[in-house]
Amino acid sequence: MRRKRTAIISLDSTSSLPIVVENPQNPRVLAEEVSGLIRVYKDGQVERPKVVPRVMCTLPPEVGVTCMDQVIDEFTNLWARFYVPKRNEKVPLLVYFHGGGFCVGSVAWNCYHEFLALLASEVGCVIMSVDYRLAPENPLPPPYEDGQKTLMWVKQQALSGSKKWLKRCDFSNIYLVGDSAGGNIAHNVTPRQGGNARRNVHGFQSI
Repeated sequence: MRRKRTAIISLDSTSSLPIVVENPQNPRVLAEEVSGLIRVYKDGQVERPKVVPRVMCTLPPEVGVTCMDQVIDEFTNLWARFYVPKRNEKVPLLVYFHGGGFCVGSVAWNCYHEFLALLASEVGCVIMSVDYRLAPENPLPPPYEDGQKTLMWVKQQALSGSKKWLKRCDFSNIYLVGDSAGGNIAHNVTPRQGGNARRNVHGFQSI
């Protein structure tokens, strides 16, 4: 019969930092915590409890939107989830950066998945939801770099046309949008676009 594992939280008398003891022979000192969202230990380990359900890229047919995941950069694990509405004409591209204080959040969170699917259907645009790198493992500027790399990938797709489902995009009509930390990324990525790429970005919106 397996023994139930328990964690004991005590206090380090020298540093006033809480100690989480899962293994008495190897106690872990908690450095920072946002209750329910993230724990950072002094040894560098990071825990993010799954407080928000993550969902696959599937949608009911009645939504009228096709959903798919796409790797942008395998080396940095940068990827995006696309929402493509059923339209015959070309539609704008909206690049969305999720919030979470740069430390938490995912495009797979059900709140973002459901919201962006509905937005793509109602507004009539292709939405690219970007899953960028998070702190503290990747403190700024990597999230900005991921935003820049995302737009470079979009430019490559506009030139090559290799993704059939992106042929419905009007790449001359792009919007950068984000909430919270994602709004900050949109704000910082926009000025980095030069030449024709910047002219194709018609606006950004921080929520």
